[in-house]
Amino acid sequence: MTISAIIPVLNEERSLGTLLDQLSEIDLVAEIIVVDGGSTDSTIEIATGKDKVIVVETVRGRAMQMNSGAEMATSEYLLFLHADSKLSDDLIHELPSMLMVGKPGAFTLSFDQHHWLYRLYSNFSKLNWSVFTYGDQGLLMPKSLFVKLDGFKNIPIMEDLDLVRRIKLEADFCKYPTKIITSSRRFQKNGIVRQQLLNIILVMVYYLGVSPQFLSRFYRY
Repeated sequence: MTISAIIPVLNEERSLGTLLDQLSEIDLVAEIIVVDGGSTDSTIEIATGKDKVIVVETVRGRAMQMNSGAEMATSEYLLFLHADSKLSDDLIHELPSMLMVGKPGAFTLSFDQHHWLYRLYSNFSKLNWSVFTYGDQGLLMPKSLFVKLDGFKNIPIMEDLDLVRRIKLEADFCKYPTKIITSSRRFQKNGIVRQQLLNIILVMVYYLGVSPQFLSRFYRY
């Protein structure tokens, strides 16, 4: 069994290289599909020439970018990652066991900066609830299941929550205890409390039926 890692990108020159280097050293990862949505920095140059990396250029939109990458993938398993993520040593070590289990799942979130609020948010990510499961936690699943569900819906925001909810109707979804490390840059830029309040409000109103198209006006990746 092998994994196709799929990473949607847009101007990620500061963080992408570290993740690509990690993935290229994992034997189970057969290919790393970087799907660019129109970067104007050196993102494509950084990805091009890296071991195992395939660069795809498509229209902007995280859902469409990830679907394009999945369509090209040749492995039995898909691993969707954000470009500003890093894999913990435990996660890398446990990947073979996860494939043996064969269930779709996400990882426990950790941040690259230390703050008690980050630790609090990380604890919520341990809960196997759709409302606490987002794309920055990574999504690992059999490609056959992804195809069966017709992939991500072409919506501008909440595509990760939507897919997790549909996966749970079809399969036993795992929240793996191993950690994936995400960047705190958005919290640093907008303020930790302010950014998290925005996240909570957007998720709540999404669950109340407000369209992702409307919500996207208030959130930028």
